[in-house]
Amino acid sequence: MTLNKTSCTLVTVLLLLACAAASAGCTGTNADENGSAAPTSPEATASPGATPAQPSSGGLLGEEEARSLAVAALEREMPGIRIERMVAEPYDVQTYGDVWRFRVKAEDDPDLEGDISVWIDAADGEMVYFLDGRDYYRPADPSVTIEAAEEIANAYLRERKESSDVVKTVAVLSTVDTPLGSRNGPYHFVYQRSIDGVLCLYDGVTLDIDSIDGRVVSYHKAWRVSDNDTTADPDPSITEDAAQERVLAYLNDTYGTDPGEIVIRATELRWYDLAARQRRSQEPVSVPLAWRIEFDDERYRSQDPPRTTTVWIDAHSGEILSAAYDNLRR
Repeated sequence: MTLNKTSCTLVTVLLLLACAAASAGCTGTNADENGSAAPTSPEATASPGATPAQPSSGGLLGEEEARSLAVAALEREMPGIRIERMVAEPYDVQTYGDVWRFRVKAEDDPDLEGDISVWIDAADGEMVYFLDGRDYYRPADPSVTIEAAEEIANAYLRERKESSDVVKTVAVLSTVDTPLGSRNGPYHFVYQRSIDGVLCLYDGVTLDIDSIDGRVVSYHKAWRVSDNDTTADPDPSITEDAAQERVLAYLNDTYGTDPGEIVIRATELRWYDLAARQRRSQEPVSVPLAWRIEFDDERYRSQDPPRTTTVWIDAHSGEILSAAYDNLRR
């Protein structure tokens, strides 16, 4: 299985944001080193709904402090990097939260705007995302196996002390578009956060390991759930079979779908941490334990390629938390 470059780098972050937006719109109750010159700071142009980068307040890091941390993070992740220019993206708290985002052009990058990104959390100064998106002429075949890439990824997580709370859920080889055509790109790994033995829906870490030289070329950490959020019992009150029956009844009552048309493809427990992703303060939110039920019907199976969709149900109350079925049928 392969992913296009767009699906495994910048879209790693955008996918999370899109998931949140999609869920909110679903049917349901809630649905140089080496002496490099100091980087300059051209003013960023504000996009609609965003404000230009500027000093922050309320105990959060300002732009210049965040910029220094971003430079240090890049020198750690990419030893020997020589930064030609670093531009602060518009500070868009509604979309990204309290995060400083910088776009970086290295001296050896042919892209005039720069292909490197680094994000710094304005609350604690932690690097939560970086991307080395520079694409050079590449061999057609990978030089690093996926097994070796996974070892590199695991070592990176251990170094950052994040390996004990995550579980690998995705491991695929992506592709990149180069002047010579499509080439194998980085290996894309997704590690979901585990709390009390149950995986989160959104919280986790994504890593991209280059398939040619084994470098870590992208990292993103989403860690919004606090200890006070997951107060629900991690053992469900509603069994898997009962949850499936509840979903079949819901689809029949809401859409008139004959239960005989539905084929359930997968059922798993997850923390439904959408509320934690969307909050704009440090106040605790309730993160319910939920059954994620993936299914299809005759129409979905007839598509090329066949598709599935999901319903989320509270594993204690039986409440339907979100259902994508109606949106996909339109």
